[in-house]
Order: sequence, then C-alpha cells, then structure tokens
Amino acid sequence: MRPILFRIPLPGTDHTITLYGYGAMLCLGFLAAILVAARRAKRLNQPPEIVYNIALLSFFGGVLGARAFHVIQYWNPSTSGWEFFRIWEGGLTYYGGLGLATAAVVSYLWLTRLPVLYWLDITAPSLALGLAFGRMGCTLRGCCWGDVATVPWAFAWPVGTLPWQHFADQHLAAQGLMPMLAPGGQLGAAMGSMAAVWHMPPIHPSQLYSLVNALLVFLVLQLGFMRKRRHGQVFLAFVLLYAVSRFLLEFIRADEAEAYLMGLPTLLGWLGLREAAAALPHLTISQNLAMAAAVAAAIALAALRRSERRAWRADYQPTWPTGVRTDRQPSSKHRKGKRR
Repeated sequence: MRPILFRIPLPGTDHTITLYGYGAMLCLGFLAAILVAARRAKRLNQPPEIVYNIALLSFFGGVLGARAFHVIQYWNPSTSGWEFFRIWEGGLTYYGGLGLATAAVVSYLWLTRLPVLYWLDITAPSLALGLAFGRMGCTLRGCCWGDVATVPWAFAWPVGTLPWQHFADQHLAAQGLMPMLAPGGQLGAAMGSMAAVWHMPPIHPSQLYSLVNALLVFLVLQLGFMRKRRHGQVFLAFVLLYAVSRFLLEFIRADEAEAYLMGLPTLLGWLGLREAAAALPHLTISQNLAMAAAVAAAIALAALRRSERRAWRADYQPTWPTGVRTDRQPSSKHRKGKRR
C-alpha cells in the first residue's frame, strides 16, 4: 500500500508536487486503453482519430460519473463541496463512470452517424484493461478492501490505512466506544492506544482479486473479438462478465453496506411488512446494479444473436464517415464483407 508515490519539492518554496498512486494508475490505465483500442482500429483499417474522440469523452464522462455516483452513495451533509473534485485521492465508483461514459460515447457515435455497436466492440477490451489499472490504484490507496478471511494469503493492513480504520471503528463500536469518534472525541488518543494493543484481523486482498479478474476479462475479450458473429457482442460480453464477476466479488468485500435488494426491503418497510423485509437477503448496491446489468446484457445478447440486420453482422465493415479527415483510405476488402 502506497497512496503517495513521491513528492517533488519546489525550489525556493515550502510547497511540493505530490504524485498519488491512485491518480497515477488512472492515467496509465487511460493511456494503455487508448493505445490498445487505436491499434485495433488501425488493424481494421479504421481511423484511430475516432478512438481518440471516444477516449476524450470516456475520460470526462467516466471520471464525472464515477465521482458523482460515489458522492451520492456516501452522501454526508457535512462534507465540503470541494471533496467532489478530490478524485486523485480515490473515491470513484466504476458503475457510475461506466454508465455516464457509455452514454456520452453512444451519443457521440449516433450524432456523427458512426455504427455504434461496431465502435463499442473496438473499445470494449480497453474498458477491462483500464479497470485493471484502476484496481492497481485501489491496491496502492487501500480502498475497496476485503472482509475478514482465514485463507493463507489473507493479511492485515498497516496502522492508519483505510481498511485498518474501518475494522478499528467496528472494534470500537463493539466495545461501546463509538462516542469517542464523534466530533470533539479523543480520536487521536483512542487510535494511538488501539495501535499498541489491538491487531487488525487478516482480510481478503480483494483489490488483487479484482485486478486478476479484470485482466482475465480483458484476455477473454481480446480472444473473442476475432470470433464474434455480431457487432456489439464484445461490448455486451464485457458488461455481462463484469457484472457477474463483480456480483461474486462483492461477497468477500467489506467496504459497502448490505442494505438493498432491488429496493424491496425499503418498499416492504414502507408497507409495514418489516418481518418480510428482514427475511430478504441483503446485497450491496453494486450487487443490485450487477444483477440489473447482467440481465440486460443477456437479453441484448440473445436479441443480437437472432437479428439478421446486415449492419450488425461481424463480416460487415463500415466505410469511413463523411467528415473524418485522414490520409488513409480503406481497401475494398474492408468496405465489402462476404455473407456467411
């Protein structure tokens, strides 16, 4: 864990330039994702300029959506408005970023009359690759921590880290000492004493699980891209694979409260059926979103597979749209596809 990679002192001042591990991984992941998508576009004899436009929209839409979703999910009226912009310290929710970035990209492709599903497939593996770098950032920062575990590779985080603070709060709550954490409480003294006598339990390295999962999804999409039968299958496969794996990974994470099941517990509580609400399994908000995304992706894949629309067939290669300035021209074999 290393939330700050290094600091660069500014000569003649008391200030420094801080390079955060989470932000550095986001930047590296963004660049790697662009390079992979642009290379695939070139191999398909398509202009990489479109990838660069998509990347720009994805960056702003992804960061804003991910941060907005995180702020809404963990809303605290006492939090300063400036906290929304402190993205270099973490606090990004992938579902929020994926949703807004996808909406922005689809809007751009539709307005410029580019084949939406075709270009979503080109960029889909890059989404998984960028996610892998993001999980590296989570490992450096310590966010997205796992639950208590007895597996041989479980480990305890250092004193003062986010996972340590989380389980320390739970320990204090179990001892009836939570008032010390309120404003004006002796937080520093309590934590100092705990660091000397209390040992955090080993937990799952959930960030590394998510990192390996993202790399596996990236590999599957890379291999599946050349074997697809319909445009759009690769992107929908990414949504389905990520949703299913995220649903399962949430069971070994401890950073989100389990208080949802598609809103049913809350609805039943409003109706006065509290016993029925308590009997329902409680899932995290990410698991709720994962279920909805998985169902939607599976239905879309089934519909796409049955479709006979010519432009959605994998052997269809679109010509370059009007207005794209480039010195290259697609060859005839890429303009015309053979019917299967």
